[in-house]
Amino acid sequence: MITSIKLKSVASYTHERTLNTDKKINLVYGLNGTGKTTFSNFLKDKNNSKFSDCSISGGETAKILVYNQEFIDENFYEKDDLKGVFTISEPNVIAEENVKNAKAEIEKLETQEKAKKTELDEINGANGKKKKKLSESTEKIWNIKTTFSGGDRILDYCLEGVKGSKDVLFNHIKSLAKPLIKPAKITDDLKKEISKIEGDDAINLDTLQKIVLNGVIEIENNSIFDEVIVGNKNSTVANLIGTFQNSDWVKLGLGYLPNEINETVNCPFCQQKTVTKNLADEIKNYFDKTYEDKIDLLKGLKSQYQTIKNTMSAIDSFLVNDYANAVKIELESLHTKLLTVLSKNITTIENKIKLPSNKVTLQSSSQALKDFNELVEKINQEITEHNQKIKNKKTVKDSIKKEFWEIMRWEYDVYISAYVNDLKDLEKEEAKINIVLQKTQDDIKTQRDIIKENQDKTINIEKAIESINYQLALLGLHGFEIKPFEDKFYRIVRENESKPEFKSLSEGEKMIISFLYFVELCKGKENETEEIQNKIIVIDDPISSLSHNYIFNIAQLIKKEFFESANYLQTFVLTHSMYFFHELVHYFQYKKANEIKLFRIIRTADKSSLILAMDKNEIQNDYQAYWQILKDHESGNAHDNILANAMRNILENFFGFIDNEKMDKSVSKLDSIKYGAFLRYINRESHSDQINISDVKEIDVSLFKEAFKTIFEESGNIKHYNKMMDVEND
Repeated sequence: MITSIKLKSVASYTHERTLNTDKKINLVYGLNGTGKTTFSNFLKDKNNSKFSDCSISGGETAKILVYNQEFIDENFYEKDDLKGVFTISEPNVIAEENVKNAKAEIEKLETQEKAKKTELDEINGANGKKKKKLSESTEKIWNIKTTFSGGDRILDYCLEGVKGSKDVLFNHIKSLAKPLIKPAKITDDLKKEISKIEGDDAINLDTLQKIVLNGVIEIENNSIFDEVIVGNKNSTVANLIGTFQNSDWVKLGLGYLPNEINETVNCPFCQQKTVTKNLADEIKNYFDKTYEDKIDLLKGLKSQYQTIKNTMSAIDSFLVNDYANAVKIELESLHTKLLTVLSKNITTIENKIKLPSNKVTLQSSSQALKDFNELVEKINQEITEHNQKIKNKKTVKDSIKKEFWEIMRWEYDVYISAYVNDLKDLEKEEAKINIVLQKTQDDIKTQRDIIKENQDKTINIEKAIESINYQLALLGLHGFEIKPFEDKFYRIVRENESKPEFKSLSEGEKMIISFLYFVELCKGKENETEEIQNKIIVIDDPISSLSHNYIFNIAQLIKKEFFESANYLQTFVLTHSMYFFHELVHYFQYKKANEIKLFRIIRTADKSSLILAMDKNEIQNDYQAYWQILKDHESGNAHDNILANAMRNILENFFGFIDNEKMDKSVSKLDSIKYGAFLRYINRESHSDQINISDVKEIDVSLFKEAFKTIFEESGNIKHYNKMMDVEND
């Protein structure tokens, strides 16, 4: 059942208008030009692009059959042959039972089918499990964009082409293969790398100079350090010094003797006045030139070594870039280690100078120097790579981008894998449902084949012909009838003739026969293979060219065939005739009062159609309906174009009933110049024909209203005017 009909942006429905209903029977009243035809055309052809802003809620599986002018044009004016209507003929108990059972089985199977489709929708629908899983995963992955894109984020370029959409970003990372092992770098490493080739840090760096200690190895390996340096062995004190092996001690003591030796000088060795000039000379003779030359050599080696140490680069001269600072601790340690070796060797040389007779060994600085320079070489390699990266920036950026996505794919694998696994589970579930659904749909097809097979035994087009011709005779229409043509068609022909005659019929005859055909079409099928399904009936003004007698008959036919039938899901009837509307509503005073809903369609002051629900108490006769137009205009719910016609119909009906002469006298008192347009309009030779709705283009509404009211005042009927306009009488 249709529960809501929304019309918008088509014809006179410039604003959105909605008809809401929960009833089986829906009656809609509206004057011609208010929008009834657009309403029925939409229900007839709802997929037409001109109705793109319109919609229907409910009744999705039902077939909608619409009788309106388009139906007449398509089936009668545009062709001579009518499609046959297929209906049940002679009873066939077995066939009918088979059809009945098959329908019951289809109903059960369709319930199962609907349930399975619901299960599929829960998986694949707009709010289904797949969408939810995808949404959850894309939100997690979107964190990549919010973390690395925008502002001065240096890795933003890695997301070019994928940062504009959550789905695009998700599909991109999902398409990447997960690295076999965890990437060695993290994104902070990549940021540092990219900053070195872009921005303030993107400068070429000088390599570091290694430490060079020329001559150090030769000094450290000099044989003098392994030599016992003593004085002249030919000296008279040589044996004594040699016996005690104290030449270094004697040498030191010699330094305390003054140049002039006398009896007052104390011996520096025994602190007694035992030293003589001769002894002092012998001791000095012991430390001869050879001895002194060797001491001078030691002093020279020390001086050279000290100079080399002093010229060695300070540690600060190496800590001049990020690569060196990255290994600062190790670099400082090796630099200190080398300095320590050199310092110790200087101390060792000094000790040798003080005690020349002692053998000493200098520590080799080769390993310490090698270790330090190897680290410098490693730093220089990184500097060279850095300079090369600046030179080949694009290649480096591409490489960093590749590493970036490897890191992202690894870090976000927990979400991607979870989504992929969930999707596999849902697809397995979906496959199982589809197997059951396909089996159900196959079973439905089997049951429909059973229905077709059994209906073929009972259906024909003859019954519809008999019914239409019977109704024509019942209505007193003679001289033409429906006859079969070929196997599956009808023709409207004159008695005893075979050529088509529809176009020669009167407008009233055309309307009646087209409506009778529509009634049979609703009861039957358009072809023998059509599946029987729920039907919604829409009837738009089937009496527009008929006299009151026929209007009554058509109303009775609609009551019998549609209101009293349980074969239709829902019925909509639209009309401009208050008499016809009364006839249809009257039926529900005694029967099925809770199954009907009433509506009005009117044109507002801005020429837009408006759909209003009606209460049974609001139903009026035609005369009251014309007064209602005037009241609607006062409240802004009726257009100027229909105002003049309503006034003329009121005057014709009212004064035609009481006294036409009074109206003529009252009209003659009106100012013919001021009210000229009004007088010309009401004096036309016409009756209450709705064609006059569009006769008046632009009118002076206030003058028309003023003249209309004046007629009632001059004729002494102002109380009637006030009553009909809901104005209190004085």
